[in-house]
Amino acid sequence: MILSSIEREELLRYFETYNFTEYLKNKNILITGSNGLLGSGIIKWILLENEIYNTNCHIFASTRHPENKFDYIEEKDNITMCLFGKEKEEVKNEKIDYIIHLVAPTDKTFFISKPVETIRVIIDETEKILELAKERNSTMLYASSSEVYGSPNEKEPINENYVGTINSLDVRNGYPIGKKAAEFLCFAMNKEYNVDVKIARPSTIQGLFQPYCETRLSNEILRCVVENKNLVMKTDGTSRRAIIYTLDAISAMLIILFKGKSGEAYNITNSNLFLTMKELAENVFKEFNSNLKIEYEIHNREENGYLSHFEFLQSTEKVEALGWKPISNLTDMYKVDIERFKEIKI
Repeated sequence: MILSSIEREELLRYFETYNFTEYLKNKNILITGSNGLLGSGIIKWILLENEIYNTNCHIFASTRHPENKFDYIEEKDNITMCLFGKEKEEVKNEKIDYIIHLVAPTDKTFFISKPVETIRVIIDETEKILELAKERNSTMLYASSSEVYGSPNEKEPINENYVGTINSLDVRNGYPIGKKAAEFLCFAMNKEYNVDVKIARPSTIQGLFQPYCETRLSNEILRCVVENKNLVMKTDGTSRRAIIYTLDAISAMLIILFKGKSGEAYNITNSNLFLTMKELAENVFKEFNSNLKIEYEIHNREENGYLSHFEFLQSTEKVEALGWKPISNLTDMYKVDIERFKEIKI
């Protein structure tokens, strides 16, 4: 596997705390959404464990274009590409020990322009993967989202039993409604058919493995630092939610997959990074480029796919009880990507 020096250094830093060799040894794992932020990160994590610990875990990487092998893959890597939506046919009669189901639209402009496709991809593909998990007796992780809580304003951290409300007559909400419905499918398949499935609810993820063009505001802040340009904020920036570094999210997901309780959901976030978007930008600019400023160009929320004002922090007591803690702080998170994108001369 081909890794940049930054990627290898960061993964090895996390390997000092987390080692999943006992769970991955000689196992087969199917990963959907394998070319996304989390998918590529998890694949690189597992392949590096293979390299260092001789884990011999075989990956089936589901993608829309399996003919295009990922540019970091080498012939010796233990990975098979398979066609998204046809995973059952592609893996044939192979035993699938684990499934990590990550595939979903993530661009808010797609949510608005393709609301039917948004909700159908989330629900229909989750159902297919659950049926495969049932047939192959696999342990499955479903990657949901903190958006299933809606846009609450709560003073105390909310746990996994919190019931959020989501407006079903807002075209942007195909994503959170789809995630909520897919969670119910996971829960129902566990209760009715004893499918071994766990649910992860990550907050906004920032950092290593994401593409430079990622449209989220937390990544626009990064681009401002790299390109030495002011941030143009299209909301007032006062909504507040914690964010989390990529490798903290991945380590939590792997712990939930291997140690979590079937049929249950687990929050993933870093409570030390509970900030408004305005505060996030101010802190990053102060640390990395104090000449930058925030400008405001307020856009219509509904037309542009922005969430209603919210303020909530997810409680992570449940995942921490499995032995997980976030490692990286805000400086770590942005320093890695500033170095990474300057290194590849964006």
